[in-house]
Formats: sequence, structure tokens, C-alpha cells
Amino acid sequence: MSAPTIIRPTDGRMPSAAVPSRPRRAFQTDIEGLRAIAVIAVVAFHATIPGFGGGFAGVDVFFVISGYLITGQLMREFLSTGTVKLFGFYARRAKRLLPAATVVLVAIAVATVLLEPLLGVYRSMQDLLAAALYATNWHFIGLGTDYLAQSTADSPVLHFWSLAVEEQFYLAWPMLIIAAGYVARRRGMAAVGAVASAVAAVTVASFIVGAILTVSDPKLAYMATQARAWEFGVGALIALAAGKLQSVAARGPARGVGYVLGWAGLAAILFSVLTFDSATPFPGYAALVPTLGTGAIIAAGLLVGTRMGGVGSVLSLRPIRYIGRLSYAWYLWHWPVMVLVEIKTSTLSWQMRSVLMVVALLLAAATLHLIEMPISRWKTVARNVGPAFALGVLCMVTASALVLGIGATAVNALGTAGAQVSAAQIRAAFGSGKESTSGAVVPSALDAVKDVPKPDGCLFDHEKGLTAACTIGPVGGLPVVLFGDSHAHQWLPAIEQMAIPRGWRLTVFAKSGCPVPNIAPRTDGSRFSEPECIAWRQAAITEITRTIHPSLIIVSSLDNYIPDKGEVLTAWNNSLDKLRTAGVPIAYIRDTPIPPRDVPTCISGSLTNWSKCSFAPRNEVEPVIQQALIGNEDKVTVIDLYKYFCDATTCPAVKNGVLLYRDSSHITATAAKALSQPFEQAFVDAGLIPKAKSTAQG
Repeated sequence: MSAPTIIRPTDGRMPSAAVPSRPRRAFQTDIEGLRAIAVIAVVAFHATIPGFGGGFAGVDVFFVISGYLITGQLMREFLSTGTVKLFGFYARRAKRLLPAATVVLVAIAVATVLLEPLLGVYRSMQDLLAAALYATNWHFIGLGTDYLAQSTADSPVLHFWSLAVEEQFYLAWPMLIIAAGYVARRRGMAAVGAVASAVAAVTVASFIVGAILTVSDPKLAYMATQARAWEFGVGALIALAAGKLQSVAARGPARGVGYVLGWAGLAAILFSVLTFDSATPFPGYAALVPTLGTGAIIAAGLLVGTRMGGVGSVLSLRPIRYIGRLSYAWYLWHWPVMVLVEIKTSTLSWQMRSVLMVVALLLAAATLHLIEMPISRWKTVARNVGPAFALGVLCMVTASALVLGIGATAVNALGTAGAQVSAAQIRAAFGSGKESTSGAVVPSALDAVKDVPKPDGCLFDHEKGLTAACTIGPVGGLPVVLFGDSHAHQWLPAIEQMAIPRGWRLTVFAKSGCPVPNIAPRTDGSRFSEPECIAWRQAAITEITRTIHPSLIIVSSLDNYIPDKGEVLTAWNNSLDKLRTAGVPIAYIRDTPIPPRDVPTCISGSLTNWSKCSFAPRNEVEPVIQQALIGNEDKVTVIDLYKYFCDATTCPAVKNGVLLYRDSSHITATAAKALSQPFEQAFVDAGLIPKAKSTAQG
């Protein structure tokens, strides 16, 4: 290992003994090896290779490395010049990262147009725009995406969330160093100490935020910048201590500590990769293992070097280093290659996914040698800040303009795909007569996701409120309750058609992902296991039976929360027994069919033949219905409209121009309105309500 170089500060008051003093030419080969470990872990995780359930920890390794390298660069510049030239820093980052990312984004955009139906193209372009602007993490947080769900039904740029976090780190971190250095100069302090104090404060605060969010909102915790900043901070603190570590590196005891530290760090990373899985609360405290393990390996490299044995010498082997050089491009390519292939093939085995990972590796090699390396050697860009910055801007503009153009084209095409259907035609959608098999649909595929029951506030999502604040109808009207999850709430338009002419005071207790049956909580992160769901159900039942005293209770829930039908029946009866204490009839609405795909997306590519989006019905009947049919469910009457959705062999996606589903689970509000007459008649035939003298239809 070469001797440390001491960089003299310009003002004489900022000693550099504790700063990263490694000369630029002393490249840390073990860092390249670490990158290889990180990318292999992530790729194996996404390929679902057995034993790599915790491969997502590879992202944490990348974060620590970035914190270390970027902080070292910034501090060297600050101590030698007294400041950080932001324009130059951002230009170097743009030159390094944006060209390869832009090539991948353009390739994804073109492939999406070729492979996906119109609505899929439109949605993918929204994701690609967020990726081009490096706001992917917040975009997917807004969509409620669960990264650890491991579904390739997700976006081909889902993995860009980590790149977005890194870019946001690059934007903020120089400001922190400049601000801390300025304070140090004003107070006559050592710059390194001031920066270290600021970094330590940010690191601790971020870790606390991440630990809290991991419990309260795991999806937010996983991709939120503020919950991940501490991992960069760990790398940054090692960079700030690098000078001191190198100053003791020649001492025998320190070298021995370095050997132990390095191997222990590698063991920590491997432990995370091989033992963690999607059920591990992450990042939280669990992220300490791969994060501190990475920090230990970097520190060991400073103490031991890469030519003196230890883990650094292994990580510095040429094949491993080459994978490290490919890591960025491989990370960019591996996920979209798999997602785009599975659009046409459905989910593949881990063996076939592994083959796709090799294909992605070949694309990464081409990207490295044809794009990354030539640009790094381009003298005009390498030596001048302006051209480098312009190159980065050009990349962002190119990617953004392309996806905006494709997205606008898709919107224009989808905008003309909505049928002009009258209210009378909608009501007749489920009637007799020759059915259409192609053409425009209502709502259009683009508008379907917004075709939800009104008012919007009647369905609780992540709010912490325990009881519904949603009532419909006149004060003093006949009290009726609708109780359930989003699959109960989807019937609200049809229920309102019954309620209005009868003067009901309808109270809606509906919470997304929270079933009526008292299903025992799981440890797999299931939404229905969250404390807020359990508390909401208990509070709703209490209010229904003790406060509202309804004349009719209408219940429904998604029927596939868990596969064990025996447990489902027990859980339903647990809740129904409590509702039965109200002493009034209970109408149990059979759940609607569950499509195997997002129906609007499918229809957007099948307007000439709706049958391409049809699916087979399930042969199972909900256990409560089976028991009710043989008289074992006191006060429970089944309302079954399944025949309107499916015959013996087929469940269509469209009926006479009415699009039945707004996603892969829920019916559209238009479909619910179209079913209002048979829905009401089912209640009348069951003796639950009297026939209205006149029924308002809409």
C-alpha cells in the first residue's frame, strides 16, 4: 500500500490528518469486488434463485459504497480548494451515470410499444418519465408499490428506485459538506470534524426514521430517501475516518484487526443475502447487518490493503473486479429483460430467469465497452465541465421527450376508445339479446381506473380512523349498513339505487384490504393482519350493533384472503355471530369473479375481440354460502349475482359494451349501476326489502 498523501488546506485551519488522503491513482480494487457481490445478490434475488431470498440487501451495499466514494471525493476537493464546485460535481455524475441509463430507458420504451397493449404503454411511459427524472422511488411510493412482493407485473423500471435515491443523495450531499465546512471556517474548527458531526447527525436521524417507518409503513420505508440516507452516511463516516485508518495501517495490531474486520464484514453480507427474505422487516434494524458489514470491508481495505491478503485480496481478483465494472450496466438491464420477456411468457422458472440474467449480463458488457468506456475516454467531455454537463442534460431530455411522445400517442389512441352509451343502454347491458363482441367500451380502458363509487370518502385506505364517517341519505331515514372491504364498497352504486327511493340512511363501513371475517393475523405482511384492520373491524361491529341499530346489514368481502376455507368459515361466523346480536337480517353478497390480469390493460389491446380478455370461472363456492344454503347461517341471506358475470365456462370482461372491471379485482361503478335492477330484485325476492313504488335509475 502506498503511503498516505497529506493534502494541505488553503486556509491553514483545516487539518487533513483524518480525511481520505488516498491519491487518485491509488484505486481501491476491493471496492470493485464489493460491487460484484452486491449486483450478484440483487440479480439472484430477482431471478428467484433458491437461497438468495435476502439478495435485496445488495442495494444496501451499493448505498454504503456510494456514500464512501462520493464523500471522499467531495472532502478532497473541499480541503484543497476551500469549496466544492457543484457544477463540476454534477457534470461528472451525469457523465458517469446518465448515458447508460438513457440507452436502457430508450430500449425499454421501444420494447414496451412492441409488447404491451395501449394502456400498458401509457402506464409504462409514466414510470419511464419518473425514471428519466430520477424520481422513481417517490413515484412508486405514491402508487403504493411493494418492492419485495417480487412480481414482474410491476414496472420494467421498478429497480430504478435505488438509482433515484442515489441521485437524490448526490444532489443533497455536497450542500451538507459545504454548509458544515462553512460553519467550521467561521468558528475556526477543523472542517473534517464539523462535516463528521453533521454526517453523524443525519445518519442517526435517518436510521431512526427508517426504523420507525419499517414498522408503521414498510413500503414507504423501503424506498423513501429519508429512510435510506443513513446507509450513505455509514460510508461517508468511513471516508471521513480514512486518513486515520491509513495512518495506523502499518502497525501490526491494526493489520490483524483489519483481517478480522474484513472477513466478518463479508460474513455479515452473506448472512443477510442467504437468511433474509421478503418477510424480514426491512430496512429497519435488519439493514444494519449488510450496511455495517460493507463498512467493515471498506475499513479493512484501508487497514490491510488489497495486496496483503485478507478479504480485499479476494475481492480484487480480476474476474470479480470485472463483474464489479459491469455492475451498474447489469443492474440497469437485468430487471427490464425479465419483465419484458414475462409479459409474453408469464412467470418463468428460476432456471429460465437465470438464463435471462446471463442475457442481461451480455447486454451489460456491450454497454460497458460501447458506451461507458468510450465516454469516459472522450477527452472533450472528460476535461471540460460544460460538455459533460450538456451530455447529461441531453440524455435526460432525450429520454423524457421520447416517453412523453409515446405516452401522448397512447393517450390519444385510448381517448378515442370510449363508447358513447346512454344510461338506458347501460341498464340493458345485462339483459337479453344478441351481445356485441368488439368495439369501444364504457368506461374506456384509460378511464376505468377512475370509475369508482362516489363519494370517494366512503372507502378508507391507510387512514387510521376506526369507524366510517360516511353516511348517505336523509337524517332520520331508515338505518341500513354496508360493511366490508373494497369488494363490498364496489356495490355502493347499486345499493344507492335501492336506498334513494326508500329513504334509507345508509352508513358505510368500508376499509380497503380489511375483511369482515375475523381471520387470524399472519406474519407475512398481509394487509389484513395490520393492527389498524383488526381495530377497525372491532370498532365497526361495536358501532353497528350498539349505536346505529340498523334494520338491515349488508356485508361482503374478497373471498380469497387465505386458501383455508375451514378457517375462513370459522372467521366469518366469528364476525357474523357478533352482527347477529343486532337481531336484524344480514344480506351476504357473493364476491365477484377475480380476473387473472388487469382487465382494462387487456381490453386496450383487444377492442377488436373482447373475448381475448375473458377468463374461466372459479368452481369454488364461498363457505358461508354453502352453509346458508343448508340453513346453518341464522339471519343470513345470500345475494348471488355471479350468473351475471359468468356462465358455466366463461367470465367475459365486457358485456354489451360495458367494461366490467376497473383493475384485476374490482368491478367498475358503471357495471354496478348496470346491475342495479337485478341487484334490487334479488333483495326483493329474498324478502329483505319491499318492492319500491318507483325506483330511480341512473
